[in-house]
Amino acid sequence: MNMRTLLAAPAILALAACAPSLADDVDLENVAPDDIAWIGESPVYPNATIAQNISSAQVFSKLAALVERTDLAATLDGAGPLTIFAPTDAALTDLPPHTDEALRHTLAYHVIEGRIDAGELAARIVEGGGSYQAQTLSGDTLTFRVDGDGIVIVDGAGGTARVTMADLNQANGMMHVIDKVLLPAQ
Repeated sequence: MNMRTLLAAPAILALAACAPSLADDVDLENVAPDDIAWIGESPVYPNATIAQNISSAQVFSKLAALVERTDLAATLDGAGPLTIFAPTDAALTDLPPHTDEALRHTLAYHVIEGRIDAGELAARIVEGGGSYQAQTLSGDTLTFRVDGDGIVIVDGAGGTARVTMADLNQANGMMHVIDKVLLPAQ
């Protein structure tokens, strides 16, 4: 066992204690420290599902509550593969009031089928002549473009969100963190 593993083991065990629901469902002891991504002070585990990571990360507490409220958790906990563009709590402050049905539609608008990393998104944007459109689980379309050093998503309402953290591997797909909530066309 190398020194890096020895030093990381107590941190992983401490994190497991802080997230008992995640620790009950995911084997946290067999995750290499380099494979754990961090969003602020919250770990994101590659062997946890999208739903599990959302529910355990402080930065997604509002998203987790909305996912539970709309029964989207079962989808995000399923086999996938899915890619989610996850708005942080700060981004969700811009979410207008919704009925539960409209809210579920809006949240499903943040998810596309397949495991798509930033490199593949960028390649599809290049192949598309500067933009790439993908159908979401809501049935609506998102448009992706490269802007400077990052990927920007244009929603159906004409708003834009920037991918602020890309390529967070999940057991059932991929997560990209975004800075704005995505709204489908009215």
